[in-house]
Amino acid sequence: MTQYINSHLGSASNIAFTENGLVYFTELGGNQIVKKMKLNVFSEPEVFMRLPEWISPSDGTSPSAEGLRVDHRDRLLIAESGTGKLLRISPDARKLEVLADSYDGYRFTTVKDLAIGRGNDLFVSSPFSGTIYRIRPQEGFIGILNEDLVRVEGISVSPDGKRLVAAEPDASRVVVFDIPEELIPVESWTLVDFSPTGVEPRGLAFDEKGWLYVGLGQSQEVRVFDLEEGEQIDVFDSGDDADVLRYFENYLYVAGGKGVRRFPTE
Repeated sequence: MTQYINSHLGSASNIAFTENGLVYFTELGGNQIVKKMKLNVFSEPEVFMRLPEWISPSDGTSPSAEGLRVDHRDRLLIAESGTGKLLRISPDARKLEVLADSYDGYRFTTVKDLAIGRGNDLFVSSPFSGTIYRIRPQEGFIGILNEDLVRVEGISVSPDGKRLVAAEPDASRVVVFDIPEELIPVESWTLVDFSPTGVEPRGLAFDEKGWLYVGLGQSQEVRVFDLEEGEQIDVFDSGDDADVLRYFENYLYVAGGKGVRRFPTE
């Protein structure tokens, strides 16, 4: 059953959760501003940060927050698509770090989503360059995960940290990378090919059991897969566009269209 959480999330386009129940979000048409609030029906949001106060425009583009995640130290991570940066912001919004903005001497093009892997691994998707970057900030390492060309947007790492799943809407498919221990690129394998129907997968999320949820954008549908068996196990109506998916405390949160909805997963 669809549940709406808070009226202030009615125009949210992106979301991320802290372990203690804070939600960070951006709004449709307002991706330069990140807000935060407690995750309940009565909370009022506050402005967490305004990107233009920290990031200067570049080549006619303005900063824009796309992918949002929160690390184990409650720091907000942002895939900043406007100027092409991976950012990390302290919980008090007083410190901003640029963790990565270039590879092999070339600046990132637009980055869309990010995922947190095992250890120090961070992953960032860059569909225009056909790249998924693998980043270890503490080591100053920036490399590439994909050996084959993939124009993916949404990405998510499995709970055991061994696989990265990526949605490639232009090719109507979802692909999987077995993440190597070595810092080397690997080829993907296709989990599901939607190309006969033209469906465009966009949002991805894992629950704690390891089931994979795939949001099908304007098709307003979420499909559930058992990654180990490589088969679909469920499908349900998302109530509106399913562009960004996040799992938190036994609920799947779906953003897109008219804000954020949540669905029980048990």
